[in-house]
Amino acid sequence: MAAQAENTLNSYASMRINSTASSVWEVVKDFDGLENWLPVFSAADYKSGGNNEVGAVRTLTIKDGPSFDEVLIAWDAQERTYTYQVIDPAPLPVKSYESTLTVTQLEPGVVDITWISAYQNNSNGEMTDEDVIAFINGVYKTGLEQVKAMTAY
Repeated sequence: MAAQAENTLNSYASMRINSTASSVWEVVKDFDGLENWLPVFSAADYKSGGNNEVGAVRTLTIKDGPSFDEVLIAWDAQERTYTYQVIDPAPLPVKSYESTLTVTQLEPGVVDITWISAYQNNSNGEMTDEDVIAFINGVYKTGLEQVKAMTAY
């Protein structure tokens, strides 16, 4: 069972939106703005560093719950993408979590927003790998649906 807990798990969510890449990027680009489009969070505040500065650390607060920190490890406005890591330990069923969010203009008026991650199950046996993946995928889907509601034509 311990070996299973060390497996690398992956989550993936993607959504096509009838919008412009610049409109979608405007909603999701700020590393300290997650609570504006992902309703599971009530705050995202910088602990160190500045807005979208590689190495910046944000503290995320789960609505009616605990807080944890993440570090921005890559941010590219031209490519409309950024990557971040959760700083372990965190009050989440994951560890060694790294995620990338990317906004791509597929054709005029059609955008793809993709959120991917790799991590390990850190639920202390309370959740199967499949349960953890479903949990993370559900969070991603909720966020992408909110972005679509905020930006679609």
